[in-house]
Amino acid sequence: RWNAHGHLEYLGRADQQIKLRGFRIEPGEIETVLLKEPSVRQAAVVIREDRPGDKRLVAYLVPAAGRHIDTEDMRRHAAAALPEYMLPSGYVALDALPLTTNGKLDRRALPQPNPDDHPANGRAPRTPAEEILCSLYADTLHLPSTTIDDNFFHRGGHSLLATRLISRIRSIWDTKTTIRDLFQHPTPALLAEHIALGSGGNANPFEAVLPIRTAPEGPAGARDGTEPAPLFCVHPVSGISWGYAGLLRHIGEDRPIIGLQARQLTEPHCRPASIADVADDYLASIRQVQPHGPYHLLGWSFGGIVAHAIAARLERLGEEVALLGLLDAYPLPDGFEARPTTGGDVLAGLLGESPAEATLRCADGPPDVQEIAQLVRDRAPGLGELDGPQATAVVEATIANLDIRLRYVPELAYGGDMVFFNATGTPAPLGGAEAWALYVDGRIEEVDIDCKHAEMTDPGPLRAIGEVLDGQLRSARR
Repeated sequence: RWNAHGHLEYLGRADQQIKLRGFRIEPGEIETVLLKEPSVRQAAVVIREDRPGDKRLVAYLVPAAGRHIDTEDMRRHAAAALPEYMLPSGYVALDALPLTTNGKLDRRALPQPNPDDHPANGRAPRTPAEEILCSLYADTLHLPSTTIDDNFFHRGGHSLLATRLISRIRSIWDTKTTIRDLFQHPTPALLAEHIALGSGGNANPFEAVLPIRTAPEGPAGARDGTEPAPLFCVHPVSGISWGYAGLLRHIGEDRPIIGLQARQLTEPHCRPASIADVADDYLASIRQVQPHGPYHLLGWSFGGIVAHAIAARLERLGEEVALLGLLDAYPLPDGFEARPTTGGDVLAGLLGESPAEATLRCADGPPDVQEIAQLVRDRAPGLGELDGPQATAVVEATIANLDIRLRYVPELAYGGDMVFFNATGTPAPLGGAEAWALYVDGRIEEVDIDCKHAEMTDPGPLRAIGEVLDGQLRSARR
């Protein structure tokens, strides 16, 4: 509206669309689902923040005449029709919805939900360790409570929250539990048992082949032809594949997801000489897990360049590549002139597109590994819990990957189809996916993702990416 001074005032969205933990949500869609339950006459869904920083969806329900609202039945009804990010965390039964004098919903008059209102479809803690872990899960995920059967990644966890959880676990127990342990033991029950056995820390989160999710039965690769083949995810320039953990809640639970990480992280002397060498190395690792196709490959940025090279090699070997997905990855444009990697390049690759180079002494010169490592620990999302040697290894791997990335032109064309995810918030070179026309003979399907390049593995973008990938994987399986 225009005010008396001729200035335009923004009042909000007319459609009530909200954003919660990176997801855009239309409350009316949730209300429509809730109203299909016969016991409900009226429904209103709002977002509340009764504790600072703890935003939750809450459903207010008015029962039909002669009926009673059973919150557990409502949870089951909603869960059968809605994705997890749209499920209300609280349900409040009211005799009537409060209205303003204009007959609209009076949101201010809606009562605060009972903080103990939570799903009861899991077991309660049986031991002090499980009770502590349930509390840590709930606090980290901003949930009122969790059960010992709640999967961290299915309840909204991702790599950034996982590193925070691991840090808190280490502050309580004398354990070296890592994010890889959380991938393999994602519930409080499984993780408590893992810690009690004293096995925490045996799984190196930097290993070249990182099982983000293994097959339900037996090791990935030992299949009888009916189980889905793994999705292999190639790391970005940092060398770490933890960010792909956000796909777990969006891709079928029987699909193994395996991250490929920079070998240099665990073997410092294995500095790659070229993208071709990296592709050959990762191809060997992939075939140890899965000897024959069909193969499914995904890569973000630097990882997309490597995934394309792997796909071309598999094709030359006569193997089928059923899926090649690239997350905002581009080949170098014609006429690109390589230059030495600077400290600013490295910091930008690790922190995103706003590295605040003014605070970096080596911004315009050769990278200072220790200076950048300290900034990474202070500022990099998801990497703040690294110790000194780990941060140093990540910086050194990033430098090596940038050096080979900035002088690589694809040597082999890939004959199959490709799905390309374009980060619309970052300007794309050469018209987006068309940059791959010289190197992909099949069809290129371009999918726009509403985010910046550095945000591709944030929860919201990964939801959109995961939905497309899950559809592609299911189609390939059929």
